[in-house]
Formats: sequence, C-alpha cells, structure tokens
Amino acid sequence: MQPEDIPRAAPPVVVIYGQESDNEALAHELALDGYDARPVSDLAMLGDVDLIVFGRASQRGAALGALRALRRGELAGSGARILWMSTSSDPSDTLRAFEAGADDVIRAPFVYAEVLARLRALLRRDARTPTVIEFDALRIDTSARVVTFDAVPVALRRREHALLVHIARAPARVYSRAELLSEVWGYRTGTTRTLDSHASRLRRALADAGAEGWVCSTWGVGYRLAPRPRD
Repeated sequence: MQPEDIPRAAPPVVVIYGQESDNEALAHELALDGYDARPVSDLAMLGDVDLIVFGRASQRGAALGALRALRRGELAGSGARILWMSTSSDPSDTLRAFEAGADDVIRAPFVYAEVLARLRALLRRDARTPTVIEFDALRIDTSARVVTFDAVPVALRRREHALLVHIARAPARVYSRAELLSEVWGYRTGTTRTLDSHASRLRRALADAGAEGWVCSTWGVGYRLAPRPRD
C-alpha cells in the first residue's frame, strides 16, 4: 500500500457565524491549521459540523437568538460545540452567551493563538467525556442532556446540567470554587455567588428526584457530588 492509499480522517468541520470580514480571515487561518473552516451568515443550512464559532457580528441580539435556537434543537448542528467570541469587556455579554448555550467564551482582547487553543480544547472534550455517566442511581446522558435518578427525570437548566456533568466525573472529589468557575463558566476571576446559587438549585433538583443530600459543600473549598455518609 502506497502512502497516498492510506485513508485519512476528515478534518473537523468548523463554522464561523457572522457577517464581518474578520470572520473570513479567521476561517482562512483555521484552514491553514488543517480545519475545514467555513464562514456562514445563516445557520439554517448547517449540516454536519463539529464546532460553531460565533464570531464578530454587528447584531449581537440576533446572534444570541440564533444560539438559543440551536440549543433548543430548532436548527441543524444543535449538538456541536460552541465558542462565543465576545468583543465586549462587559461581563454581562459573557453571562448571556453561557446562559444561551455557549460551551466556552473568549473575551476581547484576544489573539488567534488563544482562539485556536480554545477551539482545540472544545474539540478534545467530546473525545474524553463519556456519553453516559453513571454513579449510584444517577444517570447522565450528556449527548441527549437527559438526567435521571433511579429512573426519575431531573429537570435542570443548562448551566446546572454543565455543573453536574463536571462534578460527576469524580463524584467523591471536592472541586474548588475557582476551578468550577473557570471550567464550567469560563471565568478567570469572579465571585462565588453565581456558583453557589447554581449549586443550590442543582441540589434541590436532585433532592426532588430522590437524591437527598447530594452536591455537598466543603466550607472554604468547593463542592463534590457524592452525598455524605449517613450517621
């Protein structure tokens, strides 16, 4: 067999959504690094994609609307990883993007090397994260975003689901607040109020399904999923 006869894996398909010329430049750079990069101005006909970059756009409200439609399953590509490029220094833009369904947010000012690193990390995440995570009676289907406890559905908002998936990878481990803010919310720095409120809602949702005492806090450190042993 000649080298040219050896099958090669298709490059990851990356779509850059937006209308500005900067998105075309980003697609060109990604193509040079081996990605099948395609700038688009309409998400209605996406097809099979691995990752969607929400790039520079003049109408951020329309972009947020498109992101929410993706996560509701109203558009093709709803299961793709999503990287949101925030051109605003206002933290509210980052929060809106995460709440709308972004997997990661990169905030201005940024350089291409950082965009590439974030993109690669998101694409690797699917390979190392199992589709189904099970611990005791808890079952998390990460691809379908369905959580059950002893077959009882657990209704979670998107960020609560992301927090649960993260701490379920090692249920007995205590994850620090700083790590959770960084890995789940993408914050380099920030207060713990957002984390604590989401952890509280996650705890109540699990308790309503029969998982009483789960999502334990360790004072001054962070959270773990596994319940404390009963006395």
